[in-house]
Amino acid sequence: MLQIGVAIGPGATAFTRARLGGTIARLPTGVRPVLTCWDGTLIRYAAADFPPGTLPLLLDGGTKGWVEAGLPLSAGLERLGPEPDDVYKRPYEGTDNSAAAMQGYIDWELELVDQLKRDGAHNFRVI
Repeated sequence: MLQIGVAIGPGATAFTRARLGGTIARLPTGVRPVLTCWDGTLIRYAAADFPPGTLPLLLDGGTKGWVEAGLPLSAGLERLGPEPDDVYKRPYEGTDNSAAAMQGYIDWELELVDQLKRDGAHNFRVI
């Protein structure tokens, strides 16, 4: 996955190349974007998608080089560009459920196999 600005520095935002057209359209005037991918090999393809006169900078060595240099990365979902549509959220994330209620549910799931073994009124076979 090619990302543009993998939140590698202040103000960076992560985008996928599939959404590059919309990303370019939203760039503020006078901003020269820095493109990166894990090892820096795919960014030249994304750079070719920019209109003339909007030449981006390419991060030498990619995000891998950034990490190897000991520079910080953002590790959350707060610096994503458009609303993510490929992020899995666990059922209890983003809810107002109490920690006790969530733990109760997890405990119930963990005990479910033993409960099924004890309950002979079902047609499930635990493998």
